[in-house]
Amino acid sequence: MDFRLLGSLEVFEGARSVVIGSGKRRSLLALLLLHGNEVLSADRLIDELWGEDPPATAAKGLQVYVSQLRKELQNGPDRDGVLVTRANGYVLVLGPDDVDVQRFERSVDAGERALAAGELDHAAQRLRQGLALWRGPALADFTYEPFAQPEIARLHELRLVAVEQRIEADLALGRHAQLVGELEGLVREHPMRERIRGQLMLALYRCGRQAEALETYRDGRRQMNDELGLELGPELRELEAKILAQSPELAAPATPRRRAPREPDEWSDGPAPRRRRLHPAYAIIVAAALLGGAALAAVLRSDDGAAGSRSVALDLAKDSLVAFSARGGGAQAAIPLPGRPTSLAVAGGRVFVVTVDSATLTVVDARTRRIVRVAPLQGAPAAVAAAADRAWVADRRRGVVVRFEAGYERPTARVAYPRARARASGPSGLNVREPVSVASDGGAVWVTDGSQHLTRIDARTGAVAQFPAGRTLDGVVSGAGAVWAFSSRSATVVRIDPRTGAVTDSIQIATRRGSDKPYPIGIATTPGTVWVLNGNTATVTRIDAAQGGVRDTVAIGMDRLPRGIGAFGRTVWVANFDGSVSRIDPGRATPSSVWIGDSLSNVVADGERVWVTTTALDQQLPGGTG
Repeated sequence: MDFRLLGSLEVFEGARSVVIGSGKRRSLLALLLLHGNEVLSADRLIDELWGEDPPATAAKGLQVYVSQLRKELQNGPDRDGVLVTRANGYVLVLGPDDVDVQRFERSVDAGERALAAGELDHAAQRLRQGLALWRGPALADFTYEPFAQPEIARLHELRLVAVEQRIEADLALGRHAQLVGELEGLVREHPMRERIRGQLMLALYRCGRQAEALETYRDGRRQMNDELGLELGPELRELEAKILAQSPELAAPATPRRRAPREPDEWSDGPAPRRRRLHPAYAIIVAAALLGGAALAAVLRSDDGAAGSRSVALDLAKDSLVAFSARGGGAQAAIPLPGRPTSLAVAGGRVFVVTVDSATLTVVDARTRRIVRVAPLQGAPAAVAAAADRAWVADRRRGVVVRFEAGYERPTARVAYPRARARASGPSGLNVREPVSVASDGGAVWVTDGSQHLTRIDARTGAVAQFPAGRTLDGVVSGAGAVWAFSSRSATVVRIDPRTGAVTDSIQIATRRGSDKPYPIGIATTPGTVWVLNGNTATVTRIDAAQGGVRDTVAIGMDRLPRGIGAFGRTVWVANFDGSVSRIDPGRATPSSVWIGDSLSNVVADGERVWVTTTALDQQLPGGTG
């Protein structure tokens, strides 16, 4: 069968259109297509289709929708069709050519490889073939469905990349005159996308329109400066200088540059892994990791020591981002990082990691588990938060928060905030030097830095406001209907009204008589619950968000040395310095564990996968906040 998502949802069997019902039945099919050949549990499907408060009839409704879909997709009187029941879930069985998204990605991959090899005609042809599959916005029927938004954003970005690469091939083939009109429209639609603006400048120059090429540069510079307070990047500045000097390097090719075609099977439509260009400095790090990385073993086991059925060995650099399945089954990828990771966030189908030593923001595609961008930073990036297609990085040294947006390799905004004085040490030997935390709820960015106030930055205007908290604040998170911050010194959690910034509740983390006072080092939320990680007692305090009181305390284990906490849905994950990740599930008194095998520092989850960062033993001591 032929499933089409690059536009509105369509299904064809040969030349015959298959009619799919409306409402949640179509959403169910789209959801199964986005996770083709992957078993999705009934609980997961109910959560995605009905949200956090499904009706009592949701399970029965799901069975009805599955039955209806199975009849619609049945492709023969003697076959069960492509929708199959597996254990407690369902899977849509797909071939490599059954979904237009797969065909598009293979065309882009083939075009990238051909372009890199100098096969210009072939590159332009393959990229045009892929772009021709688009019939409108991706998943157009599901624009406002939360389950579809990460994939919509990813496909939109990939389509733009394919357009840029096809134009690059056409420019190298001397087709500049035909490109000017298209490029002018693209610049109007994407005025901050510098690669497209540079391509328009080059096409205009080669058409003998030097003045217009320079005006295109000046327009971009004005827009960038007026809207973001930034300068255009060095590539465009260099191109402007070459246009002014009428550099021979910019001349159109006298004849199209071609190389002898390779064997046809090398450019076949068969499945191939996506290739992406790496930052040159980062390529050296990746090579070193492949040559000298230690082995990483990931085994799912419970605290009683019973091991799971699978163990996966991966090459691991001393500082890495590791992904493993949220449903068990072991590690899936280990990605070397250019420096020591200090913070981790996930949103919009992307994972964001900030590192010091080599100060960078590394962006990873959560679906393909491949690096899509390594953006250089300045100072000492300490924390990152993400919402939709934006990421915010806090620099503790300079007291600055910088904003990144999808598709941009440099910050699109910088906002300064009043810094707090650094604290040198904390109880029990914990290193709490200049603690900085950042959270985003979409409309605002919240910053704590060990001072007695909370900083709010308007995500749209960059306006800064500060609100007194009456105690030092060392970490912040947005969720469970409010903004929540904790104080390590006083072992309290405060609830903040996101509209006014006022503290509306203060919750003391309870301790048993004779026990150590908890020392919070991390915070996360699930629906209706706030979770606080206590480093010195190796426990997680569970707070009822509605009642504002402590419900209970979950022991992680003193030997684990917990370092970071994250959550998705109703599951909580704790990264431990001993190399394990503890999983806390609703209704389960004892955490289970995933063994990673190296010192861990941060953890986030996106429903599909859990992401943790590893830190070299000689770079960070247990209990610190980085």
